[in-house]
Amino acid sequence: MHARRFTPLDNAIANREAVDHIKSLYIRGKITREVAEALAEPVINRINKREQEIARKYGKKSYPRTTFIGLMR
Repeated sequence: MHARRFTPLDNAIANREAVDHIKSLYIRGKITREVAEALAEPVINRINKREQEIARKYGKKSYPRTTFIGLMR
């Protein structure tokens, strides 16, 4: 039996679900901005890391584009 491997699409879906959950808690006032930023930091780091990998693959310059403000919009 083969172990199921996560594809980039699975990771993108997991990231989106995590962001949506954090965003809903923040908008409803269940958590403060500081807590929301702390919860979103690992997700932001994963997204930015993937962006860097893609840029490296295609020989482009990479810089962190994803921020907390960008995710909450």
